[in-house]
Amino acid sequence: MSVCVAILRAKPEHANEVEAAVRGIAAATRDEEGALAFVLHRQGPDTFIIYEKYVDDDAREAHFATPYVSGLVARFGELLVAEPQIEFAEELTGFIR
Repeated sequence: MSVCVAILRAKPEHANEVEAAVRGIAAATRDEEGALAFVLHRQGPDTFIIYEKYVDDDAREAHFATPYVSGLVARFGELLVAEPQIEFAEELTGFIR
């Protein structure tokens, strides 16, 4: 399993726009064949933490290549205070209820 955790720090005036955009990506990701999880968290007024899980690295890369993801990424300079923190990992064990 391939996991991605991203932290986006929105400019205050764009926080709600970032939330709406990522909510849209979450909805679209639900239909991706290799997507297993996409969870959006909000921390305070301007910080978003995204947890994603895919069947493998190829499925994750296919997700990042979609127009809805690449379109948001292209706007990061306008919407975020800094580059997002993005970490990739291989899931070893755990559970979700």
